[in-house]
Amino acid sequence: MSAFKQLDIKDWLAQKRWIKPRPPKDHFLLIVPIVATNPTAGFIYGAGMTYAFKTNPHGNRISTATANATYSTNHLLTLNMKSYAFALKDKVILNGDWRYLINYENTYGLGTERKEAPQGAVDLNGYPASEDSVAQHLKYNQVRVHETISYEIFKNFFAGIGLHYDYHYNIQDNTLNIGDTAKAFHYNYSVAHGFNPQKYTTSGLSLNFLLDSRDNAVNAYTGFYVNVNYRVNLETFGSSKNSTVLLTEFRSYLPLDPASKRHILAFWLYGDYVASGDLPYLLLPSLGYDQRQRTGRGYTFGRFRGEKMLYGESEYRFPISANTGILGGVLFLNLTSTSDEANKVALFDYLRLGWGGGLRIMLDKRSRTRLQIDIGVGEKKAGFYLGAEETF
Repeated sequence: MSAFKQLDIKDWLAQKRWIKPRPPKDHFLLIVPIVATNPTAGFIYGAGMTYAFKTNPHGNRISTATANATYSTNHLLTLNMKSYAFALKDKVILNGDWRYLINYENTYGLGTERKEAPQGAVDLNGYPASEDSVAQHLKYNQVRVHETISYEIFKNFFAGIGLHYDYHYNIQDNTLNIGDTAKAFHYNYSVAHGFNPQKYTTSGLSLNFLLDSRDNAVNAYTGFYVNVNYRVNLETFGSSKNSTVLLTEFRSYLPLDPASKRHILAFWLYGDYVASGDLPYLLLPSLGYDQRQRTGRGYTFGRFRGEKMLYGESEYRFPISANTGILGGVLFLNLTSTSDEANKVALFDYLRLGWGGGLRIMLDKRSRTRLQIDIGVGEKKAGFYLGAEETF
């Protein structure tokens, strides 16, 4: 049997003599077109970018940045950039999430108690590709600036502070507009909690504690990632109301074959909790609201929402290309629980299951960037997911 040697798609193309071999680089840039369609947005077109790079040429830390820009025929706009970058010889981590959106979103109220969804529907990257008769449609503009800076206190442990600003405005509630005021989730929550249903601001500072022992932030084979972020939103800083929010995140990567690290069992536990005060509806913990918008494969963004959310996922990553590792596969399983305090629904009263699998194609072996092609199933719906880097 041939010995295993990790290759990527560029090596394969060079072996076929379709391209010339090139010397390895410490950075990798991928730009892909984005084309999609759905009933609300219309025809969507744009481009997405993923960049993996080293800021310290003598270190092992990989920084990442992703961005995309899309526009639709129904005048929806998405501009966003997310980063996890090392600086000052890998002693500092800059974690950013910057967005400007003219967006729409389907919403289903709070809690994970069962709300039936149409059968046979297929979503694309968390966005509905067909009409959903159960959903309520919101359209809004959003400006987001989230940036944390953390300094290494001792090996792999970082602590720091962050700035978090979100402004939602020009909020249009289709359920309210057609006269179903009593059924309008967003409107009724906003009125009950003292928010203007047409616009609101959340602005504050955070304390951040981070343990990152992963061997690679793009595609980890070993290590742990633990993040605790405690955010304080104050009217003094421009918030519509005072609140505190606790975010906790744990990821671990266990190689089942330690010598080659080709079979990986990965775990992800993500918690988002309103600790005190009130958050506006569109900032409540919800599926797809994590920074990289990766929670909830099998469900649309916002499918489950509440004052508290706990999400867990496990994934088995394995090779398909026996000798080159160019082609791989994944199997995954996730669980979601959210609360609804007004209706006395607590965490773990209801659990929602998602599951699925997919393919991985190694695009760049040095950064370990892989193309993601997944199918996720949740209750009566399925989702198709296409992207770069791993889900977590």
